[in-house]
Amino acid sequence: MLLYKTLAVVLAAGGIGYLMMDGQAPSDSGQTVIDERASDRPGIAAMQPTSSGTTAVPRDMTPPPAVPGGDLSSVDMSSMDLADVIPPGMEPTAAEVIDELHKAGIHSGIGAFNPPGTSPPLIGLAVPEDFELPEGYVRHYQATDDGQRIEPILMYSPDFEFFDSAGRPIDIPADRVVPPGMAPPGLTSHRITVPPPLPSGKPSI
Repeated sequence: MLLYKTLAVVLAAGGIGYLMMDGQAPSDSGQTVIDERASDRPGIAAMQPTSSGTTAVPRDMTPPPAVPGGDLSSVDMSSMDLADVIPPGMEPTAAEVIDELHKAGIHSGIGAFNPPGTSPPLIGLAVPEDFELPEGYVRHYQATDDGQRIEPILMYSPDFEFFDSAGRPIDIPADRVVPPGMAPPGLTSHRITVPPPLPSGKPSI
């Protein structure tokens, strides 16, 4: 009889403990309980990203319109890069680009130069760097179209007049290049040699 009474007390105590645990909020379970009715779902709203005030605009990846045949005469180059008017895959030479710029009336930037080959180097007497130039002579430096340096040549200074022993003016060539027979004393009559063009795609350093 005593055994039954003890068992009844244990069961009653267990039932009371279960009811007490069921009435507690699960605040210590590691999870947050949100009352959606009272807060109008503030927890969900708080999880939404806030705007930074900056709007991202997708970049326009549309390629610029190609110019048929690479003709630049009808293009306003003042607001464009040259790459914007050259069709993809087209590789015009420097001479072709400059010629098209001139046709379009553009003579600034690259257009300020003459097309390669239209002004060949002057051929004259080579002047070593250690040669002391007499009065009235100058060194003229040149380069090839692909950037190779050429030996300086001897030219008459545009600010000097020459006279013979009788005081008569000496005629100077129109290009002012000193011919071999009129070289000053001490200068070897050695004419320069223009180097051949470099292989394509190998610029001079």
